[in-house]
Amino acid sequence: MASLENADPSLKEYILKNSLPQIFQSLLAGLCTSCPDNPLHYIEEKLLAIQGSREIDIVWDVEDDLYPSDQTLVHDMIGLCISENSDDDITKSSFFEEALHCYRRSLMKMGFMAWKRYTLIRRIEAVILRRNMDTAKSHHARNVLHYTFRIWMKWVQSKKKRKSDAIKKLQKVHKLLQCRNIFFAWRYVVQDSKRTQQYIERWENSLLEKSNQEVDSINNDIISALPSKLSLKIFQYLESGDLIRCAKVCDTWMAITQTCSLWNKINFSVEKHWIQSCDIEKILKKYRPFVVHLNLRGCMSLMWPAFRCISECRNLQELNLSECTNIDDETVRIISESCQSLLYLNLSHTYVTNGTLKVLSRSCMNLQYLSLAHCRRFTDKGLQFLATEKGCHGLVYIDLSGCTQITVDGFRSIADGCSVLQHIVFDNMPTFTDRCLQVLTAKCHSLVTISLLGSSHLTDTAFKTIAEAASLIKLQIEGNEHITDIGWKAVCKSSPNLSHLHAADCPKMTDASLKYIASLKNISYLDISDCVRVSDVGLRCFIDSPSVAKLKEFNLSNCRVSDIVVVRIVQRCSMLTTLNLAYCESLTDVGIEFLSNSRCLVCLDMTGCHMQDKMTDVSMQYLTGSGPHLRELDISGCVLLTDRACRILLKGCQTIHSLTMLYCRGISKQAALRLQPRLKHWEHSRDDAPYWYGYDDLDHLMQLSSKPEKQDIPSEYDNSRRHSSTLPT
Repeated sequence: MASLENADPSLKEYILKNSLPQIFQSLLAGLCTSCPDNPLHYIEEKLLAIQGSREIDIVWDVEDDLYPSDQTLVHDMIGLCISENSDDDITKSSFFEEALHCYRRSLMKMGFMAWKRYTLIRRIEAVILRRNMDTAKSHHARNVLHYTFRIWMKWVQSKKKRKSDAIKKLQKVHKLLQCRNIFFAWRYVVQDSKRTQQYIERWENSLLEKSNQEVDSINNDIISALPSKLSLKIFQYLESGDLIRCAKVCDTWMAITQTCSLWNKINFSVEKHWIQSCDIEKILKKYRPFVVHLNLRGCMSLMWPAFRCISECRNLQELNLSECTNIDDETVRIISESCQSLLYLNLSHTYVTNGTLKVLSRSCMNLQYLSLAHCRRFTDKGLQFLATEKGCHGLVYIDLSGCTQITVDGFRSIADGCSVLQHIVFDNMPTFTDRCLQVLTAKCHSLVTISLLGSSHLTDTAFKTIAEAASLIKLQIEGNEHITDIGWKAVCKSSPNLSHLHAADCPKMTDASLKYIASLKNISYLDISDCVRVSDVGLRCFIDSPSVAKLKEFNLSNCRVSDIVVVRIVQRCSMLTTLNLAYCESLTDVGIEFLSNSRCLVCLDMTGCHMQDKMTDVSMQYLTGSGPHLRELDISGCVLLTDRACRILLKGCQTIHSLTMLYCRGISKQAALRLQPRLKHWEHSRDDAPYWYGYDDLDHLMQLSSKPEKQDIPSEYDNSRRHSSTLPT
């Protein structure tokens, strides 16, 4: 029965109903006690006897002996066996006892095992119950904690909101009080300034009245007879050296030149070849409260007293010390510590070191424009001060052109300390790589102007980095052989407001790049000179786009430009003022003649174009008729021009101010001199053209035909193309 514990219930019911265990027990007991010779025959006889007596019960005694009830089957079988074998009573009785003992032992074992299983089950159930209770307790505790945390969070948020509202109200009150104090302080300063200005004006007017009285008594020049405001307006067009010379003319002119407003902006760079340090010192000592803009570029004669006078200009906001070789770290320290209002500082082409950067980072809190172009003596260690010190964090413009000693760590320091940069100029830096640009744009997300002229190692990765970090307005790159159409696509898509694009000498730029540039709606300046893979297909795609409506300057020198492209430029570019077609060898007379329909063209360069006709007086007549706004003209080497060309220019070009007529044998000196009074820049010679003056020497022709670019912070590119005679205004 123990083995049938997991059996089918119907089978167990059948076994119990038919008393099969009792039957088998009785058979085994009879076999053990009788020990018949033929056990099978014995079992067969007893089964037949059992079959005849279905209602006989078998009772087993749990005591020492087995006592079957009267008329039981077992008793009959045992008794029968004993009667038949009376000689072996003792032996068979011992067998019976042994069988009984074995049976009791099996029953005991079965009961013990059943009890053991029962206790084990109860123990497992207790463990499971205890585990479930622990889980339930932890779940309940977690729910209670979550509920408590939610209530606490609501309380904290409400408290923070009340605190934030209180802080905002306090800040508002503080700002109002601060604005009120600033306003009253400003009002006091303005009133004091007005009183000072009125006093100075009264003093100046008294001098002018005195000088006018002298003029009335002595018949003097016309300017002295003019009203003081009008004469002052005239003197505002003069440079510092001219004002110094005018002060020596008469008392009236000296009184006018001593007007403070004339010394608000001082430019000594024009007189750098003759002005001395003592002259600068005298002027600055006299007008130091009024000096706001000071340009000392190239003044190499500056000495220590002059620098001391510069530091006494407390209202100085813009200072240009470019190419001043006497500048050192101590000089910069004195100036920066004294001139706290300094916004613009140009130290390009000087010998400043890391000490200068340390001083600027500590003293110049308001500095916004800084140029260290071609300063080779500072290192990455100096740039670290921009990130660690408290000053120069408001820089929006930085020029590090030619500073090849800067590494990736230096640019990382710039990004950490000057995260609001908007304009960066890194020209002539062959060591500038993609990684440098990546660390710089990682934190500078306000960039609108990037100049990378001469950065030959940049790839498309750099342009993708720019596309992810900035939306540009001006982009300059030149001499790069790695930037492909992929890079130009990324920049044009990320910078829809790009208006100035300089991409000269980029041989991997193709017609596909021009299709992306055509999507720019505000493009006003485009230079793709020396991009030899650009063809008529890309140019026509760009010119036929709506973006050319605002184009003002277009440089296509040394590109494959045909007459059809020139015709489309004239038809579509209605605001074009500057066009460069130098060395476009595919152009013919047809395309050049069509330029006469361009009414806004001011500057035209056709150097190296293979025109069939030579430049004659008739050509000059056509040129003056097609360009009423022509301002600069270089006709050097046109040997067929005569004096008639000068008369045509004198009559037809009223706006021209620069004229170059080198190697023009047919133009006489007298005819050329008649043009001189109307021009600011004038050059003429009747010498024979040198042997290199032809189409074979392209570099020299480009030098003659190019004009210097005007920059906010001057660099080495500001030098004029050659020495020439400049007429006074």
